[in-house]
Amino acid sequence: MNVAVPVECKEPIPDRPVMPTEALRPGADVDQFAQAAMAEIERREGYEGQLVAALVICTRPVAQGPEKEPLGLRAAWPK
Repeated sequence: MNVAVPVECKEPIPDRPVMPTEALRPGADVDQFAQAAMAEIERREGYEGQLVAALVICTRPVAQGPEKEPLGLRAAWPK
């Protein structure tokens, strides 16, 4: 009988990068803010990719042993 056993995910959580708009000095002009915002979009997309990869690793099915043929009448019944 196969029984599901919970397994702890040991994939590390990626560190959140410093966002460019957070590093702007007070009084930054509109052009500086726009440039930082565009760079932040790229940085957030990269961080999101790392988070998704960690999530995929932690939610993938646990590998099981070699497939075994089921026993009983259902195994013998034509498909």
